[in-house]
Amino acid sequence: MFLLLACTGDPVVDDTDGAPICDVEPEGQVSFPEDESRHPGEQVEWYYWTGHLQDAAGRWFGFEQVYFFFDFGSYQSSSAHRALTDVHAQTFDFDVAYVHELPEETDEPGFSFDVEGQLASGLAGQESLVGSVGEASWDLTLASTKAPVLQHGDGYHDYDVGGFTWYYSRERMDLGGTLTLDGEALEVSGQAWFDHQWGELTSASEAGWDWFAIQLDDDREIMLFLVTGSDELVGGSITDAGCHTTEVKEVTVTPLTTWKSPHTGCSYPTSWSVKVGELELQLDTVLDDQELHNDYKTYWEGAMTVSGDVGGRAYVELAGRCG
Repeated sequence: MFLLLACTGDPVVDDTDGAPICDVEPEGQVSFPEDESRHPGEQVEWYYWTGHLQDAAGRWFGFEQVYFFFDFGSYQSSSAHRALTDVHAQTFDFDVAYVHELPEETDEPGFSFDVEGQLASGLAGQESLVGSVGEASWDLTLASTKAPVLQHGDGYHDYDVGGFTWYYSRERMDLGGTLTLDGEALEVSGQAWFDHQWGELTSASEAGWDWFAIQLDDDREIMLFLVTGSDELVGGSITDAGCHTTEVKEVTVTPLTTWKSPHTGCSYPTSWSVKVGELELQLDTVLDDQELHNDYKTYWEGAMTVSGDVGGRAYVELAGRCG
């Protein structure tokens, strides 16, 4: 049976060198800081931020800023996806930029990208984002509060649908900065989730997936990743308040409601019952229409509330449900 670790919130000390585990970089098939940099020659690589902003008045915004890099020899391209959900106003804006080139290679540690004016840089869990969508723009600074998590146990996985990936996450990052709306600069704070994946990801991308990034109020995080048509739960982990990560072995994800897009005619779940071990949660979208419909690849990605045994917030991505 899957063991749900207790979460005391107290720092856990590693017996080998006395360092708090939350400050210790994990060991596996991903190395830090080397693998924070881009991996030239890998077919697909992405840097993926989602999160939740709040202004002084308590107004909640969900945001996404994502970079995709494709290298198939004769075909190379970069793209920057951005989205902003205004929960109070019940609005959703997004944009996708493409360029037919890759960022210049550099020997500098970490990463630094500029795709059509959408900026991201970072090293060792200290990151910055400058993005815009429509009339909105943001300038954010992020700081990881926990050690990175190596997904799939040691950071590497062979997909049963073909292909492979290296994958790590910074599952809880404090953020602050400025969100500008209608010419007004709002000071915002909040939390973000960062994913970095690279490898032979085309087969999984073509199959489609459901991805859940859940941040609970008791300082636990849960990642779930289900590939369409796969017989296995391809990815899953739960990290406790003391930064111990355990792979998920018992999980049930049940859609409860659906929404049909007026833009594309595609249908997406908008709430779920999620059971991880003995932990029972319900995820509900803050807005049905969080679909990024575009000519290249349409998908749904949105901010969620979490209720049940523990409250929290989440982001969910549904890819491959719309061609």
